[in-house]
Amino acid sequence: MKKILALIAVLSFALVVFAADKGPETIDLSKSFNYEKTTKKPVMFPHAFHQTKVECAECHMSAEGGKELKNINTGDILKVTKLVGTANDVHKEFCWACHKAKKVKSGTSCNKCHK
Repeated sequence: MKKILALIAVLSFALVVFAADKGPETIDLSKSFNYEKTTKKPVMFPHAFHQTKVECAECHMSAEGGKELKNINTGDILKVTKLVGTANDVHKEFCWACHKAKKVKSGTSCNKCHK
């Protein structure tokens, strides 16, 4: 039993190290989208956490990740033309689309992400 627990611990650590090598732990989305005049607190996107839940290609256009994000609804490159208000492109085409598809509890609640 102890050997199994030790193996699980080693594999978990290796997974975290591997995931940490694929981008920053957190990302300030207001800076990523060049929008620093937010009315709510900027989203500090927990990138490392999301890497434990989804594959890179679910959010990015490339399986290796990168800056080109995917429109979750269409699979095309995310084009942000509206970044004001609740019904903005990032909410509708990226964050909320994924949270709804994956049935994330309170996944469209403002306070879940804008902390």
